[in-house]
This record gives sequence, C-alpha cells and structure tokens, in this order.
Amino acid sequence: MPSILNTLNGFFGLIGGFVVGLIPLIVLHEFGHLLMAKLNGVWAREFGIGYPPRIMTLFRWQETEFTLNWIPFGGFVRLEGENVLEAEVEASAPPDPEQAAHALYSKSPWRRILIYLGGPLMNLLTAWVIAVLLFTSGIPMIRTVITEVAPGSPAEEAQIQPGDIPVAVAGQPVEDPAELSALIQEHLGEPVEIALQRGEEIIHVTLTPRPNPPEGQGSIGVVIAGEPISGALKRYTLPQAVTYGTNYFLNMSMTTVLLPVYAIRMGLPFEQARPVGVIGISQIAERSVNESLQQNALYPFLNLMIMLSISLGIFNLLPIPALDGGRILFSLIEGLRGKALTPQLQERIHFVAMMVMLVLFVAITILDIVMPVPLP
Repeated sequence: MPSILNTLNGFFGLIGGFVVGLIPLIVLHEFGHLLMAKLNGVWAREFGIGYPPRIMTLFRWQETEFTLNWIPFGGFVRLEGENVLEAEVEASAPPDPEQAAHALYSKSPWRRILIYLGGPLMNLLTAWVIAVLLFTSGIPMIRTVITEVAPGSPAEEAQIQPGDIPVAVAGQPVEDPAELSALIQEHLGEPVEIALQRGEEIIHVTLTPRPNPPEGQGSIGVVIAGEPISGALKRYTLPQAVTYGTNYFLNMSMTTVLLPVYAIRMGLPFEQARPVGVIGISQIAERSVNESLQQNALYPFLNLMIMLSISLGIFNLLPIPALDGGRILFSLIEGLRGKALTPQLQERIHFVAMMVMLVLFVAITILDIVMPVPLP
C-alpha cells in the first residue's frame, strides 16, 4: 500500500508541476499571438485554455470566444484563415469579403511575421516581468566565506582562517564575493582594515593587498565562496529591480542561446547535457514549488519560470517547420522572392517536420523516464 501511495503522490506531483510550471507559459504564448493578430486586423475565432473537447465558454471579446477545455496541456488560438492558403481560396468559392479581409492568408508576409513573433515575444516579455518581480519579492542573501588561505600570503600573516566571514572592508559592508573583490582592488598596495566574523565574534585585521600576487593567488591570498543565508532575503526597490532584473534576464537569455556551445566546450556528459522533456520539466517545477513553500519565498519558483519562459520563447524562434520560427522563415522567403512556396510543398515540409518532432518528443520522454533528471 505505501508503494502505491508513493506512486500516486509522485504522479499527482508531476501533474501539478506541469500545470503550475508550463501551462501558464503556453497560454501566455498563445495570448501573444492573439494580441498581435488583432493588432494586424486578423480575426481570432477562439482562444482556448486547454484542448477540446470544450467544457464551457468563459466570455467573448469582440469576435473572439474564450473557452475552457478538458485536456489541460496548454492552449491555442484559432485564427481566421490560418489553415487556408490564398491559392486554395481562389480555387474555391469566393469567401465573404469581410471575412476574407480579416483572414491570415490575406495579410502581407511581413504582417504574418509579426503575428508569428507574437508568441515568442510574449514569452520573453513574461520572463523579463518575472525577473523584475524576482528582485522586488526578494532574492537569497549571500554571505562571503573564506574557504582557503594561501601560505605566506597577506591573509595568513594577518591570521585569517578558513571559515572566516568578511563583513566589511575599510568600513564598507561586504554583501557578496564580488563586492569583497571590488573593495580589495580599491586598496592595492596600501594597508586596509578588514572586519571578519569568526563564530560569534567580530575581529579586525589589517593587511596590504598585493598588486602583483603569485600566479593562482588573489591579492590577499584567499579562496572565497558565496553561501546562502537561510531565510534571509534582500528586496530591491522597483527602479533597482528593473535594472537588476533586466541584466538578469539578458544574462539568462544569452546563456540559454549559448548552452549547446557551453556543453560541447565543457565536455559535459550526456546525462547532464541531454534535452529535458515534459516529464523532466514537470519534476523540476514540482521541486521548485516545494522549495518555495519550504523557504516561504518565491525565489526558487520564479527563477524556474524565468528559465522556462525564455527557453519556450527561444525554442519557438528556431527556423524549424511547424514552429513559429519555421512559419516566419516561409513568410520571409515569400516576402523576399515575391511569391509563396506552393501549398503542396509547404504541407509536405510541415508534415515531415512534425513527424521528426514527434519522434524526438517520444525519445526525450523515454529518456525522462529511464534517466530521470538528477535533482539535489
């Protein structure tokens, strides 16, 4: 019986992680397409949360029906004329003039590109907003801990010991390792007082940072590390949060783009570098929710949401047929050559791409099961 309960608990935890972590981002992605379609004069017949069959109609906005559906694995937007190519329309009965004027196929390639960009841009905007919220809600405070002291260094001569925690340099408080390094650099070649916490005691030492330390040593000869302070959060004002959040968002976006390059250069084993599917992401989301509840802080969950939202936006921009990036590529080709690819060719390309992606999806899902994501 306990094993059955554990299995059920794991299953529902997995579903909960998916619902809390991924579904909102997918729905926001589709909402980005909806907004961009309306801005470019394309009718959206339906905006669905989940996939059919339908549970109920929530409300109507202009021509768009907002629905709640039974299969809770994302969402969709149904645009007028999105699956009908202009050549097919001309070969069939003439459509209603007003309906045709608000159909996706009637818009220029450049307007269609804007509509296809709507989803990924909404994900990136969402990630930026969450990053700002992350800094206003509070991030874990980090204390700087000295882990090693080099023999014969200024730190050893000043009797600094591993485990000491620098709290101030020349009277200026130290909040993280980067700040300690910056303050030390301001006093190269001159005596400077450093306040250290050792156990329950605060001690003061004076040393002279070396402008040209031996190779492999810092100016005072210590190795430092950042250690989170349990339960301590640092909150920022909104202007500060916008600045720090923007930098954090840009750094995470660049890291996401360059992640394959980093994995190859660092020679990461397949277990660490492999792609993660829906099951793996749900497991990570479940863990982040539990960490946020245990720590009574939003940081673990919001940090994951930033990563997922950026990944979803960038992934959909890849020039792969069946993704937004593939549709952007087809529209770009049409805009540059003045003529679209034939409907038959587009359908074949999309079909092959969908089959390849389906095979990859199944393979990654199997990997998530037989080689679970290592969680600390």
